[in-house]
Amino acid sequence: MLHFHIQLSQITIFFFTALIVYTLNSLKALLPDSCTTIIDTIAYRACLAYPHYQKSIHPLSYNFWPVDPPVVFPNSFLLKPFRYMNALPDDADDASIIWLSLHPTDSLVEAYHAYLRLYANRVHRRIRNTYRRYRDLPFYSTWFGKKMPVDIDFCVLCNILTLLYTYHVPFHQSDSASVFWLEQMIAQRKYLYDAAYISPHYARPPILLYHVARLWYNAHPEWLKPYVPQLCADIQQVMSKTHSFMDSVILSTALMRFGEKPGFPLSINDYLLDCDRHDPEFVFFEAGFYAMLRNPFKRWFTPLSFIKYYFYCPAYEKALLLEYMVTWNWLIASDA
Repeated sequence: MLHFHIQLSQITIFFFTALIVYTLNSLKALLPDSCTTIIDTIAYRACLAYPHYQKSIHPLSYNFWPVDPPVVFPNSFLLKPFRYMNALPDDADDASIIWLSLHPTDSLVEAYHAYLRLYANRVHRRIRNTYRRYRDLPFYSTWFGKKMPVDIDFCVLCNILTLLYTYHVPFHQSDSASVFWLEQMIAQRKYLYDAAYISPHYARPPILLYHVARLWYNAHPEWLKPYVPQLCADIQQVMSKTHSFMDSVILSTALMRFGEKPGFPLSINDYLLDCDRHDPEFVFFEAGFYAMLRNPFKRWFTPLSFIKYYFYCPAYEKALLLEYMVTWNWLIASDA
C-alpha cells in the first residue's frame, strides 16, 4: 500500500492559518486586553494571504490551494507535474472557515448562503457515496464545482452551520436537509463507528466530536440539545482510550463546551516548551482519493491507508492548547 505523509509548507498552511485566526478571535474576549493587538495583527497579516486562494470570478468562495497559478500538493513529487490536471474546485469548508475568521457583513453571508445552495445535492448531480436512504436529500456538498462529484462531510457541515447560525441566516431547504443528515449521524453515533465514511476529510472520532461541540458552543441549536448527554459520554469514552496528547486536548475542550468539566487538568507545560513540537498521532485533516469514489468503492477503500495525505500544523496545535487553557480557566472561574 502507498501511504503518503505530507508536511505543511508555507503554501498549504493557509487552511490552518484561517483556523488559527478564527480560534484566536473566538478567545479574544476571555484573554487580557494586552492580547488584543497581537491577535488583531495576526488576523490582519492572515487576511493579506486570502486573495491568493480566491478566484476573481468567484468572490464568495475560496480554494484549499493557491489559484494563480494553481499549486496542488507541492510536497508530492508524484503529483507536482500534474498540478493543473489535479486542481480542485473551491470548497465550502475553506470558505466557511475564512468567513468565520473575517467578520463579514450580514449581506455577504447571505450571498454566500445563496451560493452554497447552487451546489447542493441534486442541483447538478446526485450523491453516490453516502447511505442510500439519504441520497435524495438536498444537503450541502463540500465542493463548489458542477463537474465534481457531490461529497458530504460531517465536519464540513458543522463549519457551514456554525457560520449560518452565527449570523442568524434564515434557513431554507438545504439547511434543513443538512441539519437532518447531521442529526441522523449523531443519533446513530456514526461519529464513533463510521467516522471516516461520514467525514472523509477529517476521518477520526476526536475531530468529529470537537467540531460538533464547537457548533453547540456557538449556536446551541435546539435539535442538538437531546444528544448532549450522549455526546459527553462518548467524549469521555474516546478520551479514556486515546494515546494522543492533542486528542486529549481537543476532547477536553469539547467536553467543557458541552458544559462538563473534565476530571483533571492536562499537564501541558512540557508540551509548550518546544515551539515546533508536533503530536505524531494527531492528524486534524486528511485528503484521500477515496472520498470522491462512488459506492461500493468508497466503502471498500475508506479503511485503507491507500494514497492518503495527512496535514498537520504545530502552530494550530498551539492555538488549540491556548483554547483549552482559556476554556479551563473560564470554567474554573465560573465555578468559583
